[in-house]
Amino acid sequence: MKHNNLNNFWSKNIVNLLYKKGVRYACISPGSRNAPLTYQFVKHPSIKCISHIDERSSCYFGLGIAKITKNPVVILTTSGTATANLYPGIIEGSMNMIPLIIITADRPKHLLNTGENQTINQINLYGNHVRKTLNFRTNKTVSMLKKMDIAIDQSLGMNKNNPGPIHFNIRFNEPLFDNSKKKISYIPEKIKPETKHIVFKTPNFKRPLIVCGDLSASKLSDVLAIAKKINSPIFADILSNMRGYTSNGINVYYDYYIEHLAQSPDFILRFGKKPLSKKLNTFLNKYKKNTYLLESHIGFNDDCPNIIQGSLNNITFKFNSEYKIDGKWLDYINSLEKSTKHIIKATKYHNNSEITFINTLLNNIEKNDQLFIGNSMPIRNFDQFSGKLKNKIKIFANRGASGIDGITSTALGMSYLNNKTKNYLFIGDISFFHDSNAFHVLKLLTIDLTIIVSNNKGGQIFTKLDYAKENLRGFTDFWITPPYTKIKDLANLFDLKYYKLSISQFDKDIKKISSLEGVKIVEIEVNALKDIKINQSIKNKIKLLI
Repeated sequence: MKHNNLNNFWSKNIVNLLYKKGVRYACISPGSRNAPLTYQFVKHPSIKCISHIDERSSCYFGLGIAKITKNPVVILTTSGTATANLYPGIIEGSMNMIPLIIITADRPKHLLNTGENQTINQINLYGNHVRKTLNFRTNKTVSMLKKMDIAIDQSLGMNKNNPGPIHFNIRFNEPLFDNSKKKISYIPEKIKPETKHIVFKTPNFKRPLIVCGDLSASKLSDVLAIAKKINSPIFADILSNMRGYTSNGINVYYDYYIEHLAQSPDFILRFGKKPLSKKLNTFLNKYKKNTYLLESHIGFNDDCPNIIQGSLNNITFKFNSEYKIDGKWLDYINSLEKSTKHIIKATKYHNNSEITFINTLLNNIEKNDQLFIGNSMPIRNFDQFSGKLKNKIKIFANRGASGIDGITSTALGMSYLNNKTKNYLFIGDISFFHDSNAFHVLKLLTIDLTIIVSNNKGGQIFTKLDYAKENLRGFTDFWITPPYTKIKDLANLFDLKYYKLSISQFDKDIKKISSLEGVKIVEIEVNALKDIKINQSIKNKIKLLI
C-alpha cells in the first residue's frame, strides 16, 4: 500500500501550534513511532524537552510542572503499551483539572487486528478522564490544526469547559522521516476568558462557617476579608495554605471536636476542593442544604447543591441588611480550638513519633519553601497535627485521585521549576518504593529536593480500619505490605545522598542537608501503631472536655 507521507511537515506544524498555545515543556519517552514529533520538539528552540524512560513517571513529572505553571505540558509516547502507562497521571490530572496535552503516536489504522507488532486500539483509551480525544493521520488537511487549537483551549478551561488533560492520537505511516518541503501558515484563534460579574445574595444567617480545601494562593487574602466581614470562623485544610496566617479565626484542629458541637452553623461558605478530613466532609453532608461553594468550574466532581460559579475577583457578596451574627458563635469555636490545641501540645509522644516529627519538620521549613506531602497516612497526619504554621509555605499533594503512585515524580517536576527556595517531599516508605523509576530523570537534570521518607514498615493506615481487628489471614503481607528493600540501597542505586536520622538529629542537621545540591534522601523511622493509640487518647480527652 502506497502512502503520501507528510510526517515531518505535520509534526513541525503541530509543535509550532503547541508553542503558540503556551507549551514550554515536553516530557518525552523513547520510541520509534513518535520519532517525527520527538525530532520536531527537540529542534524547537523554546520548548524544553525532558527525556523519561518510564511513561508513568513522565506523566507525573509533567503534572508537577503544570501544577506550578498553570500552562499546558506535553506528554509524548510511542504506540502500544507505552500509552497505557500514562493512565494514572492522566486520572490525577483530570481530577485536579490540570492541563496536560497527551500525544500518543500510533500505527496506521489498517494494521489493527492484523498481528502487527506494537499495535493496539488506542482510540478513546483514556475514556472520560480526558476532556477531548482527537485521532489524526499525518496526511490530513489544515483542519487538523484547527481542531487541535480548539481542544487546547478546552484543556485550559476556556469557553466554560473544565480544564484538564486532552488526548491527540496521531497515526504515522512508514517511512517515518520524509523530505516534504510543503509549507502552511496557521494562526491560532485568541479567546478571551469570560469576566461576567456576579452578585451573590446570601441567605440570612447567624452562625456562619467558612471551609477551605485545596485552594489557590491568590484567593487567601480575599477569603480572610470575607471571614472578617461576617465574623466567621474558618476551618482550614492543610492544602488550603491558610495555616501560615496569624488570624485568630483560622481553625485547624476541627477534626477532634466537629462531631460534638453544641451549636451548628446555618450558613457554610466553601472555597476550593473538598477537605481531607472525613469527619469534616460528613459534617458538610449533614448541613448540605446550607452550604454554598464558590467555584469557577461548576459541578466538577463536587455534589454541593449550591454552587456559585465564578472567582472572588468577579463576585460581589450582597448581605441582607437585617442579618445579625451570633457574637458567641466565633468565640465558641475559638474556645474549642484553643482547648484542643492545649491537649494536643500537652500530650507526650514517644521518641519516634511521626506526629512529633511533623512539627519538627515544619519548624525548619522557611518562608516560601515548597512542601509536597505524600498520600495515605502522611497527608492525614499533617492535616490533623500540623497546627498553625510558623511560616507561610507552599504545600502541595496529589489529591485528585489520592493514589500513592507518581508522588516522587510529581514532586521532582515541581522542584525542577523552583530554584529560589528549598523543596521538600514528605513521603511514606511504600509510596517511595512505588515510584522509584522517578529518579532516572536525574541523570539528565539537576533538581534540588530533600525527600524525607517516613519508614513505618508498610501501609500502617490499614491498621486504623475496623477490619484490622478481625485477625485476617495474611493481613501483614497483603495489606500492610512492608517493603523488604532498604531505603539506603535504593539511594545508592541512583547515587543519591542518603541520611538516616533520629528526630533530634533531624532537627539539628536538616537545614544543612537541605542546602546541599541535588536530591537528598533522609530516612526517619517512626512507630505508627503507637501514634494511633495516642491519637485515640487525645480524642477521648477532648470528648470529655466538650
